[in-house]
Parts: sequence; structure tokens; C-alpha cells
Amino acid sequence: MSFYQRMTGLQVWGLFCVVAFSFSLPRAQGQKASAADLAARLGALVEDGDSATRLRLKVVPEGSGEKVLLQIQIKARRSAEKKEVLYQVLWPKTRKGQAFLIQKQGGGSPKGVVYTPPAKTAAALGKGEMMNGLLGSDLAYQDVIENFFRWQTQSLVGKEKLGRVECVIVESKPGAKDASPYGRVKSWIDPVKLVAMRVEKYDSAGKLVRRFDTTRVAKDDEKHYVPASLEVRRTGSGTVTEIEGSSIRHDVKFSDKDFTTSALNDFRIPR
Repeated sequence: MSFYQRMTGLQVWGLFCVVAFSFSLPRAQGQKASAADLAARLGALVEDGDSATRLRLKVVPEGSGEKVLLQIQIKARRSAEKKEVLYQVLWPKTRKGQAFLIQKQGGGSPKGVVYTPPAKTAAALGKGEMMNGLLGSDLAYQDVIENFFRWQTQSLVGKEKLGRVECVIVESKPGAKDASPYGRVKSWIDPVKLVAMRVEKYDSAGKLVRRFDTTRVAKDDEKHYVPASLEVRRTGSGTVTEIEGSSIRHDVKFSDKDFTTSALNDFRIPR
């Protein structure tokens, strides 16, 4: 499972473009795996059903300036057919109750609403706002709902060592039915733990828009390896967003009502 999509996020996921180049994947016990095989496994891990996550999000200026620290609760339901995520600010007190809800059907465009107290109604999140930084961070609304490992084209484009981890690089490109403001995504994957150690997202002109770096890997409540701490950088922002997950649970059961505007300020987690 990946926190790219549960926390931040991250963070996305069919038929894939099968490529000739393949590599030995230890997780598959020595079997040869194409880019499509690897992307399918990563995509399936993200589509993990109901989950509840708590995390700390910190926005740090690269120079002088005030840091922003938030504690956030995330409720999510993820499947291949539909994805729903609800972010709620728990702390600090001055921002408690800020929330947003995003929903996405298949490969279609996401839709959502955002609530900022003391407003009495939620404002719509339009298609043109999905690339905006959520809650003042370097992470976009699009990033927390999109599953790029489900895009039409998946290719292996090389290998690179990040720290002590020998990664394979997967490039994902959207097809005609994949609605996305991004033109391509490159992922540096640890093929043993099935964790993305780095993700770079580019616009349609080939310009780097966002980079996600995993700084700590841990196991979640289902004993899968996940990126437990991340750093997100947005080109030209002048800040770095640090994300640290404190817990994730799958012993929860949400209903349709939990992903409506009336639930934006309901902090309870149903079991």
C-alpha cells in the first residue's frame, strides 16, 4: 500500500501497455515481470478498500519564513471503480474543521468540495482547481485521488540506486480515457518491498511539476511496507512539505453517507 494516495496520497491505479524490456522481480519469486505487471501490483495495493489515517503535515520555507504544522485525519474508500477521500484538520485549534472531499469514478475527472469554517456551506472544487496546493501545502488535490499506476501506458525506463535501494524506474502515461492534468509520471520503485522511493510528476510540456521523496519506510497494520514519511516539492514554490503518518487502520467500515457534504465535520470513525 502506498501513503502517496492515502496521506498525501500519492498517491492512483485494467489493461496496460506491455513492453519488451523486463527484469527479475524478487517479490515474484524470480519470475520475469513487465512494467504492466509491476504497475498492476502497485495499483492493487493502493485500492485497499476502507481506511482511516492520521498524519502530520508540515510546510517548511526553504529560506526564512513561518512553518505551518497541521494534524489531519483522512477517511478513504478505494477500489478500481471508485475512489473517495475526506481530509479533516484536527489541529491547531485555529484551523480545526477545515476539510475537503474528493470523489472519482474510474478514469474520469475528480470532483470535490472544500469547507473552511465558519462558512455555512461547502464550496465546489472545480476541474481547474485540482492542481492547487491543498491546505496551503505543496501537495495538489489531484495527487490524493489519482491512481497513475492504472493509466494506459506503463514502461520500464531504467534503474537507479537511491541511497541503499536499487530501484527500477517505471514511467506512466495517461491514455485517452485517463483524465489528468499531468502528462507523465516517473516512479522509482523498490522491487523487493514494492514501495515507491521517489515519484516525479510532469505536465504535458514535459516540465517537472512535483517531486515526492520517501524518507522512511515502515509496515502498516496489514504488514505491507509503505512510505511512512515523505517530502514533497513543487517547482517554484519555495517550500517543502513534510508528511509523516502516525497511524493507518483498515478495521473500519464507511457508508455512502460518510462521503457527503454533511459529513465534512463528522470526525467519528465507524467500525
